[in-house]
Amino acid sequence: MKSTEIKKLYLVHSWVGLVTGILMFVIAFTGAVSVFGRPDIKIWANPEIRTGIDIDSSRIETLLREQIEDIPDTFRSEILVFLPGKRTYPNLTIMFTEEETREAILLTFDNKSLALIDRKEGLPRDIFQQRQIDVADFIVDFHADLHLGRPVGLLLTGLLGLTLMASIVTGFIIHRQKIKQLFTFRPFKKLDISLADSHKLFGVWGLIFHGVISFTGAFLGLATVLLIPAAAFVTFSGDQEKLIETFTTTPKPIISNVASDTKLAAALNHAIAYDEAMSVELATIYGYGDKNALIYMNATGGEKVSRQLLAYDGSSGEFREKFGQFAKVGGFSSAILDLMFPLHFGNFGGVFVKVVWAILGLATALLPLSGLMLWIERTQKTKKQSVLACAALFPTQLALIHLGNSLDSGFVIGSVFFGSWLLTTVGAFFIPTARKAGITIALLTSLCLIVSAPANYLITGDHLFALLANGHFEAGVTDVVLLVLGILTGWLTWRISRQDSDEQASLGHTSLVSEEVRG
Repeated sequence: MKSTEIKKLYLVHSWVGLVTGILMFVIAFTGAVSVFGRPDIKIWANPEIRTGIDIDSSRIETLLREQIEDIPDTFRSEILVFLPGKRTYPNLTIMFTEEETREAILLTFDNKSLALIDRKEGLPRDIFQQRQIDVADFIVDFHADLHLGRPVGLLLTGLLGLTLMASIVTGFIIHRQKIKQLFTFRPFKKLDISLADSHKLFGVWGLIFHGVISFTGAFLGLATVLLIPAAAFVTFSGDQEKLIETFTTTPKPIISNVASDTKLAAALNHAIAYDEAMSVELATIYGYGDKNALIYMNATGGEKVSRQLLAYDGSSGEFREKFGQFAKVGGFSSAILDLMFPLHFGNFGGVFVKVVWAILGLATALLPLSGLMLWIERTQKTKKQSVLACAALFPTQLALIHLGNSLDSGFVIGSVFFGSWLLTTVGAFFIPTARKAGITIALLTSLCLIVSAPANYLITGDHLFALLANGHFEAGVTDVVLLVLGILTGWLTWRISRQDSDEQASLGHTSLVSEEVRG
C-alpha cells in the first residue's frame, strides 16, 4: 500500500480515537467488570442469596395458583416466573401481563417464607425501571446503554462498536511490523515510547478478541434500534410485531377454553434435572389454566454456549423439545445470532473464560487510553475517574445493605458513580501535575477496594474465610479479588510515587553539581 494511503488511514485511525476515545474507554472498562456482573457480583451484593436457594417447585406452583385467584382473567395469557437468584431478581418474582394493553402486575416474594413483600402495576418497562438495583445491575446496564435507555443509549453503544471496528481495521493496516510488535515492550524507556509499545501490544495480541467484541457490541446495540425496524420495513411493510411473531421460537398456543391445571412443578423439576451445569432462570407460561397451555424454560450454561429454551406441555408438564433463541431463523444464521450475547459477555465455559474475557476486556479499554495519552498531555487526569467511580460502588453497595430498603438504591448508586467521576475530574485541575493527579485518584481507588472486604464482614457478618469455607464462593472470591486489586493498586501507586521522588532528588542533585562545575 502506498505511503499516502497509509497516512490517510493513520489520520482516520487517530481522529476516530480522539473523538470517541474517552467514551470507548468507559464502555470497555465497565464491560470488563460486567463479565462478572451476573452472577458473581450479583451474589456478592445480595447476602440473602449467597448461600444458594433451594427451589421448591411444588411450593412455587401452589403459590402461583393462590395468587392468580386475585388476578383478573385478562392477565393470565402470559405469566413470567423469575426464579430467585443470580441474574434479574434476587427474590422469587412473578409478572402477570395483560395481552391487549400490555399492562402488568409484578409480585415479589420472600425466598424462604414465600410471603408477598412487594407489588407493582404498570407497563413492564416502567416496572423494571422502578426495581431496586444493586452494583451488578448498575454496571451491566451502564455498559449496555449508558443509562440513557432506548433508543439513544443502545444506538450510542452500537455506534461505538462500529468505531472500534474502524479503529481495529485501520490500526491493523497502518502497523506493518506486526510480528515484531508482538514482542516489543520497553517499559523503562521514555513515556511516549512505553505508551506506543503498549498501544501496539494490546492491539496485536488482542486483535481477534477486539474484533469479536466490537462486532457483537455493534449488533447488540443496533439490532433493536435499527436492524429490526429495517427488516420489518423491507419484509413486513414496517410491522415489527409481525416480524417478531414470525421468527419467535416461543409461539403462543391457541386457547381451547377448556380448563386444565397447569403443571408448572413437573416442568420445572424436569428442567432443573435436565443438565446439572445448566441454570434455569425464567419460566414463561402462555394460556395458564387452559388445556393448550405452554411452558418455556429459559436456561443458560450446560453443554451449549448460547441460551437455551425448553418447551413443555402445560396441562401435563411433559417435555417437548430444546432449542436456541433464534432457532426459527434457521440455517447458519440462527447459530450466529445465538452466539452474539454469550460471546460478548463471556457467559460460557465457566470462570476460566470469564477471567480471560475480563483480562482481554481491560486490554480493549487500554487501547483508546494508551492512544489518547499519546496525543493529550494531561490524559491521566481525565481517564482514571471512571475506574475510581466503579471502585466506589462496592462500599456503596455494602452501605445500602446496612440501611436496608430505606433508600432508592438506583439513585444512590448513580449519584456515587457520577458524583465521584465529577469530583475527581474537577479536583484534578487543582493538582499541579497530571502524574500527581493520577497518583491521588489511584490511591482513592485502592482505598475503596481494600475497605470492601472488612466492611462486608462488619455489615453482613460474613467474613472472608467463612464465606469460602461454607461454599459461598462467588461472594468470597469477590472479596478476595477486591482486596488483592486494592493492595496491588496501592503498591504500584506507591512504587510510582517513590520513583518520582527519586527522579526529582536525582535531578536536584544533578542541578547542584552543574552549578558547582560552572562556579
